[in-house]
Amino acid sequence: MYGMINEGIRTFIINNHDEQTWETICQKAAVEGRSFDHMKSYDDSVTYDLVGAVSEHTGLSAGEVMAKFGSYWIDYAGSSSYGKLMKRAGDSFLERLAGLDDMHAQIKKSMPHLKPPSFQLEEIADRTYHLHYFSQRTGLDTMVVGLLDGLAEETGARIAVKQVAEKSETVDHSVFEIVLAH
Repeated sequence: MYGMINEGIRTFIINNHDEQTWETICQKAAVEGRSFDHMKSYDDSVTYDLVGAVSEHTGLSAGEVMAKFGSYWIDYAGSSSYGKLMKRAGDSFLERLAGLDDMHAQIKKSMPHLKPPSFQLEEIADRTYHLHYFSQRTGLDTMVVGLLDGLAEETGARIAVKQVAEKSETVDHSVFEIVLAH
């Protein structure tokens, strides 16, 4: 993963706890550096080790950590140089969801080794959608739930989200059902 993800975890911990907590988490995760270059690619294990250390330190499950971080990520990425790309898709929750792949394509121009996920939005009923989430990585579904919650909050949408399919050996992607409140 690119350093921007790990740097996001760093700021998430510092903003919600403090520098000493971040130092403790780095020690638990056996992470050498205390900050990350946004444009540098790091082995995925660094991110997973950090999440594991945050989980151990806070007593939250790794899934709970990822959901909270996913929600935080919307503000973090939105305040970065990529924030304009996020908002280019539109102002509404659905416009932003529909624009995720275009946003990742733009980011990939400056990060050629990026392996972004892919998202496909499908309307299945009035105000009910399926978000198809394709990723080479595993263990990030709860982060997607957090991202959806954070994006809804940012755009003023009220949603209910539940996962209806999980990527496995026989299923090539995860699916989330999103119901927009009236």
